[in-house]
Amino acid sequence: MNDLKFAFRQLLKNPGFTAVAVLTLALGIGANTAIFSVVNAVLLRPLPFRDPDRLAMLWTEDSRHQIHEAQTSYLNFEDWQRRSRLFEDMALFSQPTPLNLTFKDDTERVDGVRASANLFSLLGVQPMMGRSFSADEAERKERVVVLSHGLWLRRFGGEANVIGKSLWIEGRSSQIIGVMPAGFDFLGKQIELWEPHTSHPRWDTLKADRYYDQWEVVGRFKPKVTPQQAQAEMTGIGEALAKEYPTQDPDFAGFGVNVVPLMAQVVGTKTPLALSVLFGAVILVLLIACANVAGLLLARGTARAREIAIRTALGATRAHLTRQLLAEGTVLASGGGAFGVLLAEAAIRSLVAIGTSSLPRLNEISINGVVLIFAAGVSLVSGVICTVAPAWMVSRSNPNLSLKQRGPTLTLGLGGQRMRHALVTAQIALVVVLLTGAGLLIRSLHRVLKVDVGFQPERVLVMQIEYPQSKTEVQVAGLYQQVLERVAALPGVKTVGAVSEFFIQRNPGATVTVEGERVPSGGQLARHAVSRDFFQTLGVELVRGRYFSEEDFREMKPAGYRVTIINETMARRLWPGVDPIGKRFKDGGPDSTDPWLAVVGVARDMRRQGLEKQPIMQAFVPRMSWSSRSQHLLVRTEADPALLASSVREVVRSIDKTLPLFGVTTAERWLNDSVSERRFHTLTLSLFSCLTLLLAVVGIFGLLNASVVQRTHEMGIRMALGAQTHDVLRLVVGQGMRLTLVGLATGLVGASVVMRVMTSLLYEIKPTDPFTFVGVSLVLFFVALLACWLPARRAARIDPMEALRYE
Repeated sequence: MNDLKFAFRQLLKNPGFTAVAVLTLALGIGANTAIFSVVNAVLLRPLPFRDPDRLAMLWTEDSRHQIHEAQTSYLNFEDWQRRSRLFEDMALFSQPTPLNLTFKDDTERVDGVRASANLFSLLGVQPMMGRSFSADEAERKERVVVLSHGLWLRRFGGEANVIGKSLWIEGRSSQIIGVMPAGFDFLGKQIELWEPHTSHPRWDTLKADRYYDQWEVVGRFKPKVTPQQAQAEMTGIGEALAKEYPTQDPDFAGFGVNVVPLMAQVVGTKTPLALSVLFGAVILVLLIACANVAGLLLARGTARAREIAIRTALGATRAHLTRQLLAEGTVLASGGGAFGVLLAEAAIRSLVAIGTSSLPRLNEISINGVVLIFAAGVSLVSGVICTVAPAWMVSRSNPNLSLKQRGPTLTLGLGGQRMRHALVTAQIALVVVLLTGAGLLIRSLHRVLKVDVGFQPERVLVMQIEYPQSKTEVQVAGLYQQVLERVAALPGVKTVGAVSEFFIQRNPGATVTVEGERVPSGGQLARHAVSRDFFQTLGVELVRGRYFSEEDFREMKPAGYRVTIINETMARRLWPGVDPIGKRFKDGGPDSTDPWLAVVGVARDMRRQGLEKQPIMQAFVPRMSWSSRSQHLLVRTEADPALLASSVREVVRSIDKTLPLFGVTTAERWLNDSVSERRFHTLTLSLFSCLTLLLAVVGIFGLLNASVVQRTHEMGIRMALGAQTHDVLRLVVGQGMRLTLVGLATGLVGASVVMRVMTSLLYEIKPTDPFTFVGVSLVLFFVALLACWLPARRAARIDPMEALRYE
């Protein structure tokens, strides 16, 4: 305790030094604390379910189409559940389904899930109010619903008597029986309500068709069962089912089963690597900060060499002096840790603000007890790291030599100089590694943003309308046409188009048969119904053929002539090297009864899955050929499209107030959002890289500045003996640049090895990209040159007479 008090008093005597050291450590500790809070929330903290490590998703695996996470059928689910001996239980649920909620004055579109009655008990969660639906209610197809906490607050004001009230869903009344607790995150999906699986509008078909894949399945392992054991069992069950139920249906995904631990499912594949890279980056930031403070302590120790020598002569042991230095480091690190936590809190708010919905568990990021313990541990370790070099120098110092030296500053000695040189060189090497990583991510982001999207996204407003199930096909067709005509008549609107799904959120597997061929072709195929002006609204060019005509949209007989426009990828896949215009294909295998579709045009590939994903096969048909209740409305405007959103909403409400308009965005914003996670990681790593560069520059400047002060007398002698200004400049700059070049070379070697870890995070850029390595080298070289120039200029301005008197 006395050592800590003494250390505190010593540091107060030099507030400038103390402030710089504390701030430097605060930056390093704060960066580590902020990123650890993200890692802790996303990767380390267990999912909020009972024994979450025993939970897993079960997917159908379609090896033909290279799809590993396909849905399954209800009959397959029943067989999985009945035959498995390693799973304690399984539950099924639908993918999030957009549902129309009708209230007194308006409607709202929310995502709902239809699930088996055992879903909540399997997960180990229960409603905070009321109850969940029972197996008997599901069997009887009763209209009951469980609300999310957010929907309960938003639409019912948090009323305690909401249980038993009615909620109109898709035009039918359902009884509210429960409300889920706040913060309940259903597998990373924003779900607002849950219904029994039997409420699915096609339940009678789904429960009897083994080859109708519509359900997702979550299971709970029995105690001590590993995911590998469960995978082996389910693989055997899938193989047995394949033998029992042979089928020639080319659209059926098959019986392969893929078992994915729930944590891996929620977090994804790239997020752990990206966060590991960021965490590694902040560790480097901390090491550089510690090296900087160690350098400051070395310089301070030099100034106190005579004091330490006197104390040694008066009986102070080396152990006692070392303990006091460790106490000073502890005080500095404690101050840096306290300030660092405040910086981390601000940084976390910024990270969450610029974060992306694709970053899982974003709402769970916070500074909690675990994060504070981590910050305290990092502070303690930092204090030790900072004082290792000064303590080592004290243990090797010669008190007699220190007492003989004169002057306000004393030299470090050869060992001390080497230590400071090593610290600066290490800083530069670490900075090179970080800057290279940031440079590669920046280059990747630049490549992604330069991708040709295949259409003109500027000034295109996008919004979604879902026509209720209560509307007949004739009513939907009439509403569809009214919406297009009324919106097109708005001032500022150039053209209007519509498509059943504009943003492709998943990779749908499908099989088609080309006319004249007996072997069907499989792959990822998106089929969508469009309006006549869909391509013109988006500015999509045709590489062959024609656009849809008015004739294509007229009512047709069931066996009538049907047309389609396909994309370049589909043309290359089905008719390589052949003009596809006039060629025909149909959905399914050769025996399929689906109508033939004649190709009348080939459109450019559109990146409707996002900028980073390669286009899949896409086929477009006139809406009259294929009824769809889902519609993305596309409005090309003359000015800012966001300004027309309210006008379009009013038009839709005037046509039918029960039609919800949701998902309002612009094409440009959606494309930008598709790379938001990459932008988040790139921005974060770039900020840390700039921080380390700043710290390294300060380190170089501090080293050379201290060197100039210590060598003032030597400089005076050199200049008295005839040395010119440029000689002094060359001497000081040369000292700094030699260290820079050694650190640069070391860092480049390290970066060439470390960057291979980031391969999966890069886009069309090699981890050894020469442009990035050369760019980083030049940036660091010239920044270091500037850091060397300032102390060199000070040395060159020394008056030789004053320098000779300087002791």
